[in-house]
Amino acid sequence: MRKVVLSIHLILSLVLGLFIVTTCTTGSLIMIEPEVESWMYPIGQSPTPGDVGVAEIQKHASALNPAFKTDWIDMTKTDGFYHVHLSKEGKDGRLIYADPGTGEAFGKVLEERKEPFATIYNLHRYFLLTSVIGKANAASVVGYLGIGLILILLTGAYLWWPGIRRMATGFKVIRNRSKLLHNMSLHKVIGIISIPVLLFAALTGVVNAFEKSIPGIVGFKAKEEIPAAALQSKSKEGTPLPVSRVVDLINQAYPSSKLIKITFPQKPGQSYQIGLKEGIGASSGSNSTIYMDASSGSVLYKTNPHLLINMYNTWRKGLHFATWGGETTKLIAFVFGMMPLFLMITGLVIWRLKARGRKRNKKQHSAATAAA
Repeated sequence: MRKVVLSIHLILSLVLGLFIVTTCTTGSLIMIEPEVESWMYPIGQSPTPGDVGVAEIQKHASALNPAFKTDWIDMTKTDGFYHVHLSKEGKDGRLIYADPGTGEAFGKVLEERKEPFATIYNLHRYFLLTSVIGKANAASVVGYLGIGLILILLTGAYLWWPGIRRMATGFKVIRNRSKLLHNMSLHKVIGIISIPVLLFAALTGVVNAFEKSIPGIVGFKAKEEIPAAALQSKSKEGTPLPVSRVVDLINQAYPSSKLIKITFPQKPGQSYQIGLKEGIGASSGSNSTIYMDASSGSVLYKTNPHLLINMYNTWRKGLHFATWGGETTKLIAFVFGMMPLFLMITGLVIWRLKARGRKRNKKQHSAATAAA
C-alpha cells in the first residue's frame, strides 16, 4: 500500500508540481497586494483621525466636481479613506478619495489592478488561459490543480505518519548525517506542518474555482433573487431624501450593523441601496443590502446575510485569501502559501540525490562484478 501511495505522491508532484507552486505562490503574493500597491502607488497623505460622516463626504466630493453626481460612497477600503464614485449622466465616471476626518476630497483612486498584480491575479485565478478557453474553463483548470494539491497533501501525510509511539520522530530534522537524510527530514517536517493550512487553502480554492457550479450541485440558486419592486421607489416623483437622513434611518433601524456602502438613486424613482455588515464577516465588505424608498425612507427589501447562498458567497473568498482574521492570519497564510515552492525545491533535491545514489551503487556493483 505504501508503495502505491508513494507512486501517486511522486507522479502527481512531478506532473503538477510546477503548476501548483505557481498557483500557491501567486496566491500568497495577492495577499500582500495592498501593502505592495501602497508602496508602488503611494496616495501621498495619511487619513485624518475621526469621521465627519457620509453627508459631509458627499458635500466635499460634489464641491470638487460640481458638474458630477455621486454614484456611491464606500467606507471600508484598507487605505483608510472613503472612496467616492461620481459620474456625469452615467458617463465619464471617476473614483476619488475623501479624508474621513476632514471630508476633504482629492486625488483619484486606482480603479483597475495595476501591473504586476493584474498578471499575478490572472495567473492565480485563470492561469492566463481566459483568451484561449474562456473564464469558466480556465477557472476549472485551476480547480483541478487544487484537487491535485489535495491528493498530494493527503498522500504526503500518509507517507509521513510514523505511528503514535514514534510521533516525535516525525518532527525531527536530521542535521549531521547525509544530505539525503537531511533533505528528506526537512521535506517531511515542513510538509506536515504546512498540510493543515495548505489543505484549507486548497479546499477553499477549489470552491472558488467552481463557485457557480457548486450551488447548483447541492440544490441552491447561485444568488438571492432581488424583487424588481425593491429597485424602484413607490413614490417615484418625490424628492430623494438627503443622505444624512438615510444614514440616520439606517442607524436607528439597525444599530448593531456597520454601514459599509451607499449607492445613490441615479434616476427618478430608483431606490437607495445600502450595504451593511452584520455579525461576523469574512472581510470588511458588506454581507447585507437594504433597498430603501428614496422619498419615504421605507425599507423595500433587505437581503438575508444568514441565507446559505449568501453566507457561501461572503465566506468563500474571505476564507481563501485570509481576509477574515486580520494581519496575523494574512501573514500566516502568506508564509504557508510559499511553502509549496520550498517543498518542490527539497523534493527535487531528494530526487536528484537518490538518482546519484542509484548511479553510484550501479557503478560499484559493476566494478565488483568485473573484479570477480
